Amino acid sequence: MIECVVVDVDGTLTDERGVIHHRVVAALEKLRQRGVHVILSSGNCYPVLVGLAYYLPVTRLVIAENGGVVGFKNEYEILGDPLKAKRAREALVGQGVLVDSWQNPFRFVDLAFHPASGFTLEEAVKEARRLVRGMGVIVESSGWAVHVRDETVDKGRGLLVACRRLGVDPSAVAAIGDSDVDAAMFEVAGFSIALGNATDHLKDEADVVVKGEYWLGFLEAVEILMGKA
Repeated sequence: MIECVVVDVDGTLTDERGVIHHRVVAALEKLRQRGVHVILSSGNCYPVLVGLAYYLPVTRLVIAENGGVVGFKNEYEILGDPLKAKRAREALVGQGVLVDSWQNPFRFVDLAFHPASGFTLEEAVKEARRLVRGMGVIVESSGWAVHVRDETVDKGRGLLVACRRLGVDPSAVAAIGDSDVDAAMFEVAGFSIALGNATDHLKDEADVVVKGEYWLGFLEAVEILMGKA
C-alpha cells in the first residue's frame, strides 16, 4: 500500500515552460484527501521548495538541492559537506565553463549553474567533471541546470531522511520523476514511475513508464497510484 508519494518538480509537475497546471493541483489534492503524503523533491533551492509546499496541497516537508536539504521552514537538516561545492565552484566559474544560477546565494550543499557561452549543457557537464575530478563532488544535469554537490548526497539519501521524519517505510513510497537525478530516489522507493519525457536511464530504472510527458504524465501516474493507496 502506498502511504507517500515523492515527486520531482521541474519537468514532472510542470509543463515545458515550468508552469504548474491547475489539474496538477487538483491531482495533488486528490492524493491528500486519500491520506497520502506528497513530498516535493527537487534540485531547486530550499526556499523555493518551502514556498511551493506552503501553498500547494502537499506535505510540508521538502527534499531540496537534490537531497542536500530536508525539512520545512527553519527546521531542516543539511546533508553532506557544503564546502565541497563551493571549492569546486571556484574552478568551474574561473575556467569559464559555467555561470552561476541566481539561486546560489540561497543554496547550502548543491550549487546550480548554466553553461557558459559556447557550451551546450552536455558539453558543460563533461568539461566540468574533468575540472573537478578528485574534489569529492558530483556533477549532474537535471535537464534544466548543471548541479555540483558533495558526492555522498543524492535524492535517495534525502528521501531516507524524509521517511524517517514522517515515520514511513521506504517500501510504502512511490517516486515519480523525469531526469537522471531522480534515479537515486527510485532505488530507495518501493515503487517508481518515469514520465514519457524521462531520460532513457530513468525509464530503465522505473517500475512503470507512462506515455504522457511533463504534467500530463504526472496525471497518469496519479491515476495508477490511486489504485495502490
